[in-house]
Amino acid sequence: MENIIEQITLYFREVPDWPLTLLGFVIVVALVVEIVNRRRRADAVEYYDSVFLEELTGLYPIATRWPDDFVAFMQPRLPIMRDAFDNLRGFIPQDQLRDYNIVWNKFYELSRTGGLEEADSHQESPQGTITEEAQQQLLQQQRQQQQLIFQQLVSDLLAYTKQFK
Repeated sequence: MENIIEQITLYFREVPDWPLTLLGFVIVVALVVEIVNRRRRADAVEYYDSVFLEELTGLYPIATRWPDDFVAFMQPRLPIMRDAFDNLRGFIPQDQLRDYNIVWNKFYELSRTGGLEEADSHQESPQGTITEEAQQQLLQQQRQQQQLIFQQLVSDLLAYTKQFK
């Protein structure tokens, strides 16, 4: 055993210092990059959550102040929310990135147009054959469906930050 320790000691006396110094420098740089990257990711997650919760006050998590014109309400908020989405996208794992983009696109479409293509295609009915009261009920049902879809999409988007907390 002493012979092995003596051989290792002789090896480190004979080896030049520059490779060990270079290895130490690379390790220190890698640790600094990891710390900076973790901080950037934490900032992106915090920004994402705060933007979504602040911009959607009254709409999410509970719809207490649903606007009469949802599309007009969401239009000025979309660029800010898109910035938060893009900021976080760089930290989403590659295997989740496709689903993250799909959920965002559905949310964006709902916010921009007031409905999703799949939901709109099932809601068409002849407007001339229903009464005013039935039309109001249909409008109320569409608003409730819009709220449920919106709530689910926002929950799905916010779920992507839970893995980083």
